[in-house]
Amino acid sequence: MTSRTRGPRNLPATLLLAFLLLSAVAANAHFVSAYTPLAGDSFNYSETITVNNGQGAYSGYTDLTQVSGSERVAAVTGSVVSMSYSYSFQYSSNQGTSSSSQTSGAYTWSSSGYTYINGTDNQVGYTAPVYVWFAMNPSTPVGGSFNILNTRFTVLSKNYSFELPTQDRYVQTIQAEGTGSYTRNDSYGVFTATYTWYEYFDPATGYVVGYNYVEQDSGEYQGQTGGFTYTDNLYVTSSSYPLTAASAPAGGSTSLTSTAAGTLYTYLDYAVGGIVILVVIIIVAIYAATRRRRMKPLPEHSPTPPAPPPSSSESSPWQSGVQMGSRPPEQVVIKEVAMKNCKYCNALIPTTAQTCPYCGAPNR
Repeated sequence: MTSRTRGPRNLPATLLLAFLLLSAVAANAHFVSAYTPLAGDSFNYSETITVNNGQGAYSGYTDLTQVSGSERVAAVTGSVVSMSYSYSFQYSSNQGTSSSSQTSGAYTWSSSGYTYINGTDNQVGYTAPVYVWFAMNPSTPVGGSFNILNTRFTVLSKNYSFELPTQDRYVQTIQAEGTGSYTRNDSYGVFTATYTWYEYFDPATGYVVGYNYVEQDSGEYQGQTGGFTYTDNLYVTSSSYPLTAASAPAGGSTSLTSTAAGTLYTYLDYAVGGIVILVVIIIVAIYAATRRRRMKPLPEHSPTPPAPPPSSSESSPWQSGVQMGSRPPEQVVIKEVAMKNCKYCNALIPTTAQTCPYCGAPNR
C-alpha cells in the first residue's frame, strides 16, 4: 500500500488550513526588532519654521526661520548612546527684524527607553522623562504607541512613501501621529496652542526621516487679542544609513502635509488582518464543534476567576511647548517696543520686561 503525504501526523485538515493561513500572514508581515545604535550613525537635516495666517494683533505678520543641523552618534556603551549635535539658523520677519546663530554640544540618551539621560540637543521646557525627538522603536506595530518629547504618538502605517524634496525621491517610512495642546507663554505672547504632529521614521533603524508640525495659536499679545499658525517642517538631507526607496503613491504626492495615503494603508492593514483572523476563528470553531460531537463531555467544575487587570501607571503627556529639532528663540515685535540684549544669555528682549523670557534672569 502506498502512503500519501498529509502534513503533520494526526493534524486535522481544518487546523492544518488554519496553520497554513497564519503561516502565510506571518511570511508577509514585517517583523523588525529594535535597532541598536552604532558609533558613526548620523544624519543631516533641513528645517523650515514659519509663522503666518495672523489675526488681530498678528494681522499681516509673518516670520521665517531656516535651520540646518546634524546629529551624530559618538559612542555606544551598553544602552547609553553618546551624541553630538550642531545647527545654525537664520531668522527674519516682515517687520525687517533678522538674526542668525549657530549652536553645538553633546548629550547622552538611552537606546532602551529612548529618553535623554544627561543633557539634550537644546530641548527645554519639558518634564522628565523627556523622549528623544529623532528616534523610535521600529518594531512598534500599526496602532501601537510611543512618545516623542512629551507627546504621545500612534503608528498609522509601516509602509508610508515619504518624499525627500532635495533628493527628488520617495523612501519607505513608518508614519506616526501625535496631537496635543499647551499654553504658550514666550516672546510671541500668551496663547492657547493646539497642534497636530506627523513624524516619519526609517523602518530599519527607527531614526527620523522627516516630520510635519502644525500649531494653531489664539490668545493675546501685550493686551491685544490675536492668533497665528505656527508650522515646522523637517526632513533629512543625508544619512549614514541607507533609506529604502519607495514608489510615488498613486493619485498624488505624499508631501509633508499629506497623510491620506498613509491612513488608507493603515485601514487596509487592519481590514486584511481582520479578515484573516475571522477566517481562522470560523475554522477553529467548526473543528471544535465537530470534536464536541465525537467526544464525551468533560465534567464541569467552577473556573478560577481571572485576576483583575493591572492599573495603568502611565500619565498623560505633559501639556507644554513642543520644541522639535533645534528650534531657536523667536523674536517678535508687533508694536514699536525698545529692545535690548539680555546680559546673561544675550537674547533680544523688551526693555520693559521684568525678567528675561528665555533664561529668567532679572532685567536690570
